[in-house]
Amino acid sequence: MSFEFVTSGKPPISPREKKFSRFLLFFEDVAKVPVFGCQHCGECILSSTAFICSQRCPKRMRNGPCGGTGAGGSCEVYPERKCVWYRIYYRSKMLNRLNLLYKINKIHNWNLEGTSAWLNVFMKRIDAPIWFVRNDKKKVKEMLSDDIQRKN
Repeated sequence: MSFEFVTSGKPPISPREKKFSRFLLFFEDVAKVPVFGCQHCGECILSSTAFICSQRCPKRMRNGPCGGTGAGGSCEVYPERKCVWYRIYYRSKMLNRLNLLYKINKIHNWNLEGTSAWLNVFMKRIDAPIWFVRNDKKKVKEMLSDDIQRKN
């Protein structure tokens, strides 16, 4: 099974696209920043993280917690806050989107930082959002049983 771990092989952003991206960022600021706490990474994975921006993690982890999550879900860097991934897990559970947490998200492409994620989806630099999830509990059980079989 081959998997692309980075988005660097995609077409570069032209100067004309940069101008259009700034225009679209205005609308992303209006919608995504107040509602989701968007950090303008340019590679939005909100639909995979229960609509909580994973880039709000001080370590900018894209595929789960860092391992320093304290008892009760506190952040290692800012102990007064809950770990972003702790919040993502519980909201995913509430929204029946847990199977999306098993999806490996690509490594962050810093060239897309500060660009419009909407434009990047349209230009096929990043994957489109996953809007609907069906049979979440069944998919999670299948994934867990596959993991157990691989370990044996």
